[in-house]
Amino acid sequence: MTHPSRRSAPSVPMRRSRPLLTAVLVASLAACTAAPAGSADGADGADADGGPATSTPSPGVPELVPVDYDAPRDLTATERLMLYEPGPFAGDAFDEDAVVDAVLAMEPETTEEWQRAILGRIHGDYAGALAGTVEFQYAIDDPAAAGPADEPAEVTAVGTNHFALVLDASGSMAERAGDGTRMDAAKAALSRFVARLPEDATVSLRVYGHAGDASAGGKRESCASSAVVYDGEAGDARFADALDDVEPTGWTPLARAVRAASGDVPDEATDAIVYVVTDGLETCGGDPVAAARELADGGVEPIVNVIGFQVGNPDHEGLRAIADAGGGAYTDASSETDLEQYLDEEYSRMMDAWDAWKRAELERIEEAGRANMAEAEQFGRALMDAAEDEGRAGMEVARELGARGALDHATETAVWQYFYDRKNELWRYGYDTRTANYGDAYREKVHDWGAAYGTGTSRWSEYYRKRYEN
Repeated sequence: MTHPSRRSAPSVPMRRSRPLLTAVLVASLAACTAAPAGSADGADGADADGGPATSTPSPGVPELVPVDYDAPRDLTATERLMLYEPGPFAGDAFDEDAVVDAVLAMEPETTEEWQRAILGRIHGDYAGALAGTVEFQYAIDDPAAAGPADEPAEVTAVGTNHFALVLDASGSMAERAGDGTRMDAAKAALSRFVARLPEDATVSLRVYGHAGDASAGGKRESCASSAVVYDGEAGDARFADALDDVEPTGWTPLARAVRAASGDVPDEATDAIVYVVTDGLETCGGDPVAAARELADGGVEPIVNVIGFQVGNPDHEGLRAIADAGGGAYTDASSETDLEQYLDEEYSRMMDAWDAWKRAELERIEEAGRANMAEAEQFGRALMDAAEDEGRAGMEVARELGARGALDHATETAVWQYFYDRKNELWRYGYDTRTANYGDAYREKVHDWGAAYGTGTSRWSEYYRKRYEN
Protein backbone atom coordinates (compact mmCIF):
# COMPACT_ATOMS: atom_id res chain seq x y z
CA MET A 1 0.00 0.00 0.00
CA THR A 2 1.32 3.46 -0.77
CA HIS A 3 1.61 6.05 1.93
CA PRO A 4 -1.34 8.44 1.78
CA SER A 5 -0.85 11.85 0.26
CA ARG A 6 -2.14 14.80 2.20
CA ARG A 7 -5.70 15.74 1.33
CA SER A 8 -8.95 16.48 3.07
CA ALA A 9 -11.00 13.73 4.68
CA PRO A 10 -14.35 13.95 2.88
CA SER A 11 -17.58 12.53 4.08
CA VAL A 12 -17.61 9.18 2.31
CA PRO A 13 -20.71 8.20 0.33
CA MET A 14 -21.92 4.73 1.25
CA ARG A 15 -23.72 2.24 -0.99
CA ARG A 16 -25.58 0.64 1.86
CA SER A 17 -27.76 2.42 4.37
CA ARG A 18 -25.96 3.28 7.61
CA PRO A 19 -27.27 4.22 11.07
CA LEU A 20 -27.82 7.93 11.48
CA LEU A 21 -24.78 9.80 12.73
CA THR A 22 -25.90 12.84 14.72
CA ALA A 23 -23.89 15.42 16.60
CA VAL A 24 -24.88 15.70 20.24
CA LEU A 25 -23.59 18.47 22.49
CA VAL A 26 -22.17 17.28 25.80
CA ALA A 27 -23.75 18.90 28.83
CA SER A 28 -21.14 17.84 31.37
CA LEU A 29 -17.95 19.72 32.12
CA ALA A 30 -15.81 16.63 31.44
CA ALA A 31 -13.12 17.11 28.81
CA CYS A 32 -13.56 14.75 25.81
CA THR A 33 -10.31 14.00 24.04
CA ALA A 34 -7.65 11.31 23.82
CA ALA A 35 -4.87 11.04 26.36
CA PRO A 36 -1.45 12.37 25.37
CA ALA A 37 0.96 9.57 24.66
CA GLY A 38 3.77 9.48 27.17
CA SER A 39 2.16 12.13 29.44
CA ALA A 40 3.83 12.47 32.82
CA ASP A 41 0.70 13.85 34.44
CA GLY A 42 -1.75 11.09 35.39
CA ALA A 43 -4.68 13.48 34.93
CA ASP A 44 -3.70 13.86 31.29
CA GLY A 45 -3.96 10.12 30.52
CA ALA A 46 -6.80 8.01 29.14
CA ASP A 47 -9.52 6.75 31.44
CA ALA A 48 -9.82 3.09 32.41
CA ASP A 49 -12.00 2.00 29.47
CA GLY A 50 -9.78 3.60 26.84
CA GLY A 51 -12.11 6.56 26.26
CA PRO A 52 -11.28 10.27 26.29
CA ALA A 53 -9.31 11.63 29.24
CA THR A 54 -11.12 13.90 31.68
CA SER A 55 -10.00 16.83 33.81
CA THR A 56 -11.45 20.11 34.97
CA PRO A 57 -11.34 22.27 31.83
CA SER A 58 -10.26 25.88 31.55
CA PRO A 59 -13.33 28.07 30.99
CA GLY A 60 -11.92 29.15 27.63
CA VAL A 61 -11.23 25.66 26.19
CA PRO A 62 -14.41 24.21 24.64
CA GLU A 63 -15.24 20.56 24.82
CA LEU A 64 -15.16 18.37 21.75
CA VAL A 65 -18.57 17.61 20.26
CA PRO A 66 -19.14 13.84 20.10
CA VAL A 67 -21.00 12.06 17.33
CA ASP A 68 -23.75 9.72 18.45
CA TYR A 69 -23.38 6.48 16.50
CA ASP A 70 -25.63 3.46 17.04
CA ALA A 71 -22.94 0.93 16.20
CA PRO A 72 -23.84 -2.73 15.57
CA ARG A 73 -21.16 -3.84 18.05
CA ASP A 74 -19.02 -2.51 20.87
CA LEU A 75 -16.46 -0.08 19.50
CA THR A 76 -12.78 -0.32 20.30
CA ALA A 77 -10.93 2.45 22.14
CA THR A 78 -9.33 3.50 18.87
CA GLU A 79 -12.69 3.71 17.12
CA ARG A 80 -14.13 5.83 19.92
CA LEU A 81 -11.28 8.33 19.47
CA MET A 82 -12.67 9.20 16.03
CA LEU A 83 -16.28 9.85 17.00
CA TYR A 84 -16.15 13.63 17.37
CA GLU A 85 -17.28 16.37 15.06
CA PRO A 86 -14.62 17.64 12.63
CA GLY A 87 -12.92 20.90 13.55
CA PRO A 88 -13.36 24.09 11.53
CA PHE A 89 -9.78 23.83 10.23
CA ALA A 90 -9.75 20.10 9.39
CA GLY A 91 -8.21 18.75 6.21
CA ASP A 92 -7.82 21.22 3.34
CA ALA A 93 -9.28 23.98 5.56
CA PHE A 94 -6.17 23.92 7.74
CA ASP A 95 -4.72 27.39 8.41
CA GLU A 96 -1.81 27.27 10.85
CA ASP A 97 -1.92 30.93 11.90
CA ALA A 98 -5.70 30.83 12.39
CA VAL A 99 -5.46 27.70 14.54
CA VAL A 100 -2.64 29.14 16.64
CA ASP A 101 -4.52 32.38 17.20
CA ALA A 102 -7.71 30.51 18.13
CA VAL A 103 -5.88 28.27 20.59
CA LEU A 104 -4.04 31.15 22.24
CA ALA A 105 -7.35 32.96 22.70
CA MET A 106 -8.61 30.02 24.77
CA GLU A 107 -5.76 30.46 27.27
CA PRO A 108 -5.05 26.76 27.95
CA GLU A 109 -3.12 25.92 31.09
CA THR A 110 -2.39 22.20 31.32
CA THR A 111 -0.81 19.96 28.70
CA GLU A 112 -4.14 18.22 28.23
CA GLU A 113 -5.93 21.54 27.64
CA TRP A 114 -3.40 22.52 24.96
CA GLN A 115 -3.97 19.19 23.26
CA ARG A 116 -7.74 19.47 23.45
CA ALA A 117 -7.73 23.10 22.28
CA ILE A 118 -5.69 22.21 19.19
CA LEU A 119 -7.60 19.00 18.47
CA GLY A 120 -10.95 20.79 18.63
CA ARG A 121 -9.80 23.07 15.79
CA ILE A 122 -8.33 20.36 13.49
CA HIS A 123 -10.17 17.12 14.39
CA GLY A 124 -10.62 15.05 11.24
CA ASP A 125 -13.92 14.03 9.65
CA TYR A 126 -13.95 10.32 10.49
CA ALA A 127 -17.55 9.42 11.36
CA GLY A 128 -18.90 8.44 7.93
CA ALA A 129 -15.88 6.36 6.94
CA LEU A 130 -15.75 4.77 10.39
CA ALA A 131 -19.39 3.68 10.14
CA GLY A 132 -18.70 2.26 6.69
CA THR A 133 -15.71 0.35 8.01
CA VAL A 134 -17.48 -1.00 11.08
CA GLU A 135 -20.50 -2.12 9.06
CA PHE A 136 -18.65 -3.29 5.96
CA GLN A 137 -20.32 -6.25 4.28
CA TYR A 138 -18.32 -8.29 1.80
CA ALA A 139 -21.00 -10.87 0.95
CA ILE A 140 -22.28 -10.67 -2.62
CA ASP A 141 -26.02 -10.36 -2.78
CA ASP A 142 -28.28 -12.64 -4.82
CA PRO A 143 -28.99 -11.49 -8.37
CA ALA A 144 -31.55 -8.79 -8.99
CA ALA A 145 -35.08 -9.78 -9.92
CA ALA A 146 -34.68 -8.57 -13.47
CA GLY A 147 -31.84 -8.21 -15.92
CA PRO A 148 -31.36 -5.81 -18.83
CA ALA A 149 -34.34 -5.11 -21.03
CA ASP A 150 -33.03 -7.35 -23.80
CA GLU A 151 -32.31 -10.28 -21.51
CA PRO A 152 -34.58 -12.56 -19.48
CA ALA A 153 -34.90 -12.19 -15.73
CA GLU A 154 -31.74 -13.21 -13.92
CA VAL A 155 -31.68 -16.31 -11.76
CA THR A 156 -32.02 -16.32 -8.00
CA ALA A 157 -29.23 -18.66 -6.99
CA VAL A 158 -27.15 -21.65 -7.92
CA GLY A 159 -29.43 -24.62 -7.39
CA THR A 160 -30.54 -27.94 -8.86
CA ASN A 161 -32.17 -28.84 -12.15
CA HIS A 162 -34.67 -31.64 -12.37
CA PHE A 163 -35.56 -33.49 -15.54
CA ALA A 164 -38.92 -35.25 -15.28
CA LEU A 165 -39.35 -37.90 -17.95
CA VAL A 166 -42.91 -39.13 -18.56
CA LEU A 167 -42.98 -42.21 -20.80
CA ASP A 168 -45.98 -43.75 -22.50
CA ALA A 169 -46.16 -47.50 -21.75
CA SER A 170 -49.45 -48.14 -23.50
CA GLY A 171 -49.85 -51.19 -25.73
CA SER A 172 -49.28 -49.25 -28.94
CA MET A 173 -45.68 -48.57 -27.91
CA ALA A 174 -45.02 -52.23 -28.75
CA GLU A 175 -45.55 -51.57 -32.48
CA ARG A 176 -42.57 -51.82 -34.80
CA ALA A 177 -40.21 -48.87 -35.33
CA GLY A 178 -37.14 -49.62 -37.43
CA ASP A 179 -35.27 -52.62 -36.09
CA GLY A 180 -37.25 -52.72 -32.86
CA THR A 181 -40.38 -51.37 -31.22
CA ARG A 182 -41.40 -47.83 -30.44
CA MET A 183 -40.56 -48.56 -26.82
CA ASP A 184 -37.09 -49.77 -27.78
CA ALA A 185 -36.44 -46.55 -29.71
CA ALA A 186 -37.73 -44.38 -26.85
CA LYS A 187 -35.56 -46.22 -24.33
CA ALA A 188 -32.42 -45.82 -26.45
CA ALA A 189 -33.00 -42.09 -27.01
CA LEU A 190 -33.80 -41.37 -23.36
CA SER A 191 -30.77 -43.34 -22.14
CA ARG A 192 -28.50 -41.33 -24.43
CA PHE A 193 -30.07 -38.05 -23.28
CA VAL A 194 -29.81 -38.76 -19.55
CA ALA A 195 -26.22 -39.98 -19.87
CA ARG A 196 -25.18 -36.53 -21.11
CA LEU A 197 -26.86 -34.54 -18.33
CA PRO A 198 -24.74 -33.01 -15.54
CA GLU A 199 -24.18 -35.61 -12.85
CA ASP A 200 -25.58 -33.41 -10.10
CA ALA A 201 -28.86 -32.92 -11.97
CA THR A 202 -31.74 -35.10 -10.82
CA VAL A 203 -33.96 -37.23 -13.01
CA SER A 204 -37.27 -38.94 -12.51
CA LEU A 205 -38.84 -41.50 -14.80
CA ARG A 206 -42.61 -41.85 -14.67
CA VAL A 207 -44.44 -44.40 -16.77
CA TYR A 208 -48.16 -44.70 -17.43
CA GLY A 209 -50.43 -47.30 -18.97
CA HIS A 210 -48.05 -50.02 -17.82
CA ALA A 211 -50.64 -52.04 -15.85
CA GLY A 212 -53.66 -54.06 -16.95
CA ASP A 213 -53.79 -54.58 -20.68
CA ALA A 214 -55.21 -53.04 -23.86
CA SER A 215 -58.47 -54.98 -23.66
CA ALA A 216 -61.76 -53.58 -22.42
CA GLY A 217 -61.41 -55.75 -19.34
CA GLY A 218 -57.98 -54.34 -18.54
CA LYS A 219 -58.91 -50.70 -19.13
CA ARG A 220 -59.86 -49.85 -15.55
CA GLU A 221 -56.56 -51.04 -14.13
CA SER A 222 -54.54 -49.59 -16.97
CA CYS A 223 -56.18 -46.13 -16.80
CA ALA A 224 -55.35 -45.98 -13.09
CA SER A 225 -51.68 -46.76 -13.67
CA SER A 226 -49.01 -44.10 -13.34
CA ALA A 227 -45.87 -44.66 -11.31
CA VAL A 228 -42.33 -43.36 -10.78
CA VAL A 229 -39.87 -46.15 -11.51
CA TYR A 230 -36.71 -44.05 -11.03
CA ASP A 231 -35.89 -40.95 -8.99
CA GLY A 232 -32.28 -39.97 -8.45
CA GLU A 233 -29.15 -38.46 -9.94
CA ALA A 234 -28.61 -38.43 -13.68
CA GLY A 235 -25.35 -40.33 -13.45
CA ASP A 236 -26.77 -43.26 -11.48
CA ALA A 237 -26.59 -46.61 -13.31
CA ARG A 238 -29.90 -47.60 -11.74
CA PHE A 239 -31.69 -45.38 -14.27
CA ALA A 240 -30.81 -47.72 -17.13
CA ASP A 241 -32.04 -50.72 -15.13
CA ALA A 242 -35.34 -49.01 -14.34
CA LEU A 243 -35.84 -48.06 -17.97
CA ASP A 244 -35.08 -51.59 -19.19
CA ASP A 245 -37.86 -52.98 -17.00
CA VAL A 246 -40.59 -50.86 -18.62
CA GLU A 247 -42.82 -52.84 -20.98
CA PRO A 248 -45.73 -51.54 -23.13
CA THR A 249 -49.04 -52.91 -21.92
CA GLY A 250 -52.33 -51.04 -21.75
CA TRP A 251 -54.28 -47.85 -22.31
CA THR A 252 -53.12 -44.18 -22.28
CA PRO A 253 -53.87 -42.27 -19.03
CA LEU A 254 -51.86 -39.27 -20.25
CA ALA A 255 -53.65 -36.65 -18.12
CA ARG A 256 -53.11 -38.69 -14.94
CA ALA A 257 -49.38 -38.98 -15.63
CA VAL A 258 -48.89 -35.32 -16.49
CA ARG A 259 -50.77 -34.18 -13.40
CA ALA A 260 -48.83 -36.59 -11.16
CA ALA A 261 -45.50 -35.34 -12.55
CA SER A 262 -45.78 -32.25 -10.34
CA GLY A 263 -44.88 -34.48 -7.40
CA ASP A 264 -41.79 -35.77 -9.17
CA VAL A 265 -39.89 -32.48 -8.87
CA PRO A 266 -37.79 -32.37 -5.65
CA ASP A 267 -38.46 -29.57 -3.18
CA GLU A 268 -34.87 -28.34 -3.45
CA ALA A 269 -34.98 -28.05 -7.26
CA THR A 270 -34.75 -24.52 -8.59
CA ASP A 271 -36.19 -25.37 -11.99
CA ALA A 272 -37.45 -28.35 -13.95
CA ILE A 273 -38.18 -29.48 -17.49
CA VAL A 274 -40.76 -32.18 -18.20
CA TYR A 275 -40.47 -34.38 -21.29
CA VAL A 276 -43.56 -36.36 -22.26
CA VAL A 277 -42.83 -39.11 -24.80
CA THR A 278 -46.01 -40.61 -26.24
CA ASP A 279 -47.36 -42.19 -29.41
CA GLY A 280 -50.89 -40.92 -29.02
CA LEU A 281 -53.56 -38.97 -27.19
CA GLU A 282 -55.44 -39.68 -23.97
CA THR A 283 -57.63 -42.81 -24.10
CA CYS A 284 -58.87 -42.80 -20.50
CA GLY A 285 -61.15 -39.75 -20.57
CA GLY A 286 -58.77 -37.32 -18.86
CA ASP A 287 -57.90 -33.76 -19.87
CA PRO A 288 -54.14 -33.61 -20.46
CA VAL A 289 -54.27 -29.95 -21.58
CA ALA A 290 -55.67 -28.88 -18.21
CA ALA A 291 -53.19 -31.16 -16.45
CA ALA A 292 -50.26 -29.59 -18.33
CA ARG A 293 -51.47 -26.09 -17.46
CA GLU A 294 -51.70 -27.00 -13.76
CA LEU A 295 -48.24 -28.56 -13.86
CA ALA A 296 -46.64 -25.53 -15.51
CA ASP A 297 -48.26 -23.13 -13.06
CA GLY A 298 -47.18 -24.94 -9.89
CA GLY A 299 -44.00 -25.26 -7.85
CA VAL A 300 -40.97 -24.14 -9.84
CA GLU A 301 -43.19 -23.67 -12.91
CA PRO A 302 -41.63 -26.43 -15.02
CA ILE A 303 -41.60 -26.36 -18.80
CA VAL A 304 -43.61 -29.17 -20.36
CA ASN A 305 -42.31 -30.44 -23.71
CA VAL A 306 -44.18 -33.13 -25.65
CA ILE A 307 -42.56 -35.50 -28.13
CA GLY A 308 -45.00 -37.33 -30.37
CA PHE A 309 -43.35 -40.54 -31.56
CA GLN A 310 -44.82 -41.92 -34.78
CA VAL A 311 -48.07 -40.13 -34.06
CA GLY A 312 -50.81 -40.06 -36.65
CA ASN A 313 -51.72 -36.69 -38.17
CA PRO A 314 -55.03 -36.38 -36.31
CA ASP A 315 -53.19 -36.43 -32.97
CA HIS A 316 -50.60 -33.74 -33.73
CA GLU A 317 -52.76 -30.76 -32.80
CA GLY A 318 -53.98 -32.37 -29.59
CA LEU A 319 -50.42 -33.03 -28.41
CA ARG A 320 -49.34 -29.55 -29.48
CA ALA A 321 -52.11 -28.09 -27.29
CA ILE A 322 -50.68 -30.00 -24.31
CA ALA A 323 -47.21 -28.56 -24.89
CA ASP A 324 -48.59 -25.04 -25.39
CA ALA A 325 -50.51 -25.29 -22.11
CA GLY A 326 -47.30 -26.41 -20.39
CA GLY A 327 -45.23 -23.53 -21.72
CA GLY A 328 -43.11 -25.84 -23.84
CA ALA A 329 -43.03 -27.09 -27.42
CA TYR A 330 -44.35 -30.04 -29.37
CA THR A 331 -41.99 -32.08 -31.55
CA ASP A 332 -42.98 -34.77 -34.01
CA ALA A 333 -40.54 -37.67 -34.30
CA SER A 334 -41.19 -40.27 -36.96
CA SER A 335 -38.19 -42.48 -36.20
CA GLU A 336 -35.62 -43.29 -33.56
CA THR A 337 -33.18 -41.04 -35.42
CA ASP A 338 -35.64 -38.15 -35.24
CA LEU A 339 -36.15 -38.73 -31.53
CA GLU A 340 -32.41 -38.83 -30.83
CA GLN A 341 -31.84 -35.75 -32.97
CA TYR A 342 -34.49 -33.83 -31.03
CA LEU A 343 -32.99 -34.78 -27.66
CA ASP A 344 -29.48 -33.91 -28.91
CA GLU A 345 -30.72 -30.49 -30.00
CA GLU A 346 -32.50 -30.12 -26.69
CA TYR A 347 -29.28 -30.85 -24.85
CA SER A 348 -27.45 -28.23 -26.92
CA ARG A 349 -30.22 -25.73 -26.25
CA MET A 350 -29.88 -26.29 -22.52
CA MET A 351 -26.11 -25.99 -22.62
CA ASP A 352 -26.39 -22.73 -24.56
CA ALA A 353 -28.79 -21.46 -21.91
CA TRP A 354 -26.42 -22.55 -19.14
CA ASP A 355 -23.51 -20.79 -20.82
CA ALA A 356 -25.56 -17.60 -21.12
CA TRP A 357 -26.50 -17.79 -17.44
CA LYS A 358 -22.94 -18.52 -16.46
CA ARG A 359 -21.52 -15.56 -18.39
CA ALA A 360 -24.08 -13.20 -16.87
CA GLU A 361 -23.52 -14.57 -13.36
CA LEU A 362 -19.74 -14.36 -13.59
CA GLU A 363 -19.97 -10.77 -14.78
CA ARG A 364 -22.36 -9.93 -11.95
CA ILE A 365 -20.10 -11.52 -9.32
CA GLU A 366 -17.05 -9.78 -10.72
CA GLU A 367 -18.78 -6.40 -10.71
CA ALA A 368 -20.22 -6.82 -7.22
CA GLY A 369 -16.92 -8.08 -5.83
CA ARG A 370 -14.98 -5.19 -7.30
CA ALA A 371 -17.52 -2.75 -5.90
CA ASN A 372 -17.08 -4.24 -2.42
CA MET A 373 -13.30 -4.08 -2.75
CA ALA A 374 -13.51 -0.46 -3.87
CA GLU A 375 -15.74 0.35 -0.91
CA ALA A 376 -13.23 -1.20 1.50
CA GLU A 377 -10.47 0.83 -0.13
CA GLN A 378 -12.56 4.01 0.00
CA PHE A 379 -13.42 3.80 3.68
CA GLY A 380 -9.91 2.82 4.77
CA ARG A 381 -8.29 5.48 2.65
CA ALA A 382 -10.57 8.19 4.04
CA LEU A 383 -9.60 7.26 7.60
CA MET A 384 -5.91 7.16 6.76
CA ASP A 385 -6.01 10.51 5.00
CA ALA A 386 -7.94 12.14 7.84
CA ALA A 387 -5.43 10.81 10.38
CA GLU A 388 -2.49 11.99 8.29
CA ASP A 389 -3.91 15.48 7.81
CA GLU A 390 -4.92 15.86 11.44
CA GLY A 391 -1.63 14.55 12.81
CA ARG A 392 0.52 16.73 10.59
CA ALA A 393 -1.55 19.81 11.44
CA GLY A 394 -1.32 19.12 15.19
CA MET A 395 2.43 18.67 15.09
CA GLU A 396 2.90 21.86 13.06
CA VAL A 397 0.77 23.87 15.48
CA ALA A 398 2.70 22.49 18.47
CA ARG A 399 5.99 23.57 16.86
CA GLU A 400 4.62 27.01 16.05
CA LEU A 401 3.33 27.55 19.59
CA GLY A 402 6.76 26.58 20.87
CA ALA A 403 8.42 28.98 18.44
CA ARG A 404 6.19 31.80 19.65
CA GLY A 405 7.11 31.06 23.26
CA ALA A 406 3.58 30.04 24.22
CA LEU A 407 4.78 26.52 25.18
CA ASP A 408 7.87 25.57 27.11
CA HIS A 409 10.03 22.83 25.63
CA ALA A 410 8.57 20.01 27.73
CA THR A 411 4.97 20.94 26.97
CA GLU A 412 5.70 21.48 23.27
CA THR A 413 7.31 18.05 23.10
CA ALA A 414 4.38 16.39 24.91
CA VAL A 415 1.81 18.05 22.64
CA TRP A 416 3.80 17.18 19.49
CA GLN A 417 4.22 13.58 20.66
CA TYR A 418 0.50 13.32 21.41
CA PHE A 419 -0.47 14.23 17.83
CA TYR A 420 2.27 12.03 16.40
CA ASP A 421 1.12 8.98 18.36
CA ARG A 422 -2.56 9.71 17.68
CA LYS A 423 -1.86 10.00 13.95
CA ASN A 424 -0.04 6.67 13.90
CA GLU A 425 -2.78 4.90 15.86
CA LEU A 426 -5.63 6.15 13.68
CA TRP A 427 -3.70 5.74 10.44
CA ARG A 428 -2.81 2.18 11.36
CA TYR A 429 -6.47 1.45 12.15
CA GLY A 430 -7.51 2.72 8.72
CA TYR A 431 -4.77 0.72 7.01
CA ASP A 432 -5.46 -2.52 8.88
CA THR A 433 -9.23 -2.42 8.43
CA ARG A 434 -8.88 -1.48 4.78
CA THR A 435 -6.58 -4.44 4.22
CA ALA A 436 -8.83 -6.87 6.10
CA ASN A 437 -12.07 -5.74 4.44
CA TYR A 438 -10.49 -5.65 1.00
CA GLY A 439 -9.18 -9.18 1.52
CA ASP A 440 -12.58 -10.45 2.65
CA ALA A 441 -14.25 -8.89 -0.39
CA TYR A 442 -11.65 -10.36 -2.74
CA ARG A 443 -11.91 -13.86 -1.28
CA GLU A 444 -15.70 -13.75 -1.43
CA LYS A 445 -15.58 -12.71 -5.07
CA VAL A 446 -13.19 -15.53 -5.94
CA HIS A 447 -15.29 -18.07 -4.01
CA ASP A 448 -18.58 -17.08 -5.63
CA TRP A 449 -16.99 -16.83 -9.07
CA GLY A 450 -15.57 -20.32 -8.71
CA ALA A 451 -18.89 -21.71 -7.51
CA ALA A 452 -20.73 -20.27 -10.50
CA TYR A 453 -18.05 -21.34 -12.97
CA GLY A 454 -17.74 -24.87 -11.67
CA THR A 455 -21.42 -25.62 -11.20
CA GLY A 456 -23.14 -27.61 -13.91
CA THR A 457 -26.68 -26.82 -12.88
CA SER A 458 -28.48 -23.69 -11.89
CA ARG A 459 -31.67 -21.82 -12.46
CA TRP A 460 -31.13 -20.75 -16.04
CA SER A 461 -34.58 -21.76 -17.29
CA GLU A 462 -35.50 -18.19 -18.25
CA TYR A 463 -32.63 -18.21 -20.72
CA TYR A 464 -33.75 -21.62 -21.91
CA ARG A 465 -37.32 -20.39 -22.44
CA LYS A 466 -36.15 -17.33 -24.36
CA ARG A 467 -33.90 -19.27 -26.69
CA TYR A 468 -36.46 -21.99 -27.19
CA GLU A 469 -39.01 -19.39 -28.25
CA ASN A 470 -36.53 -17.95 -30.71
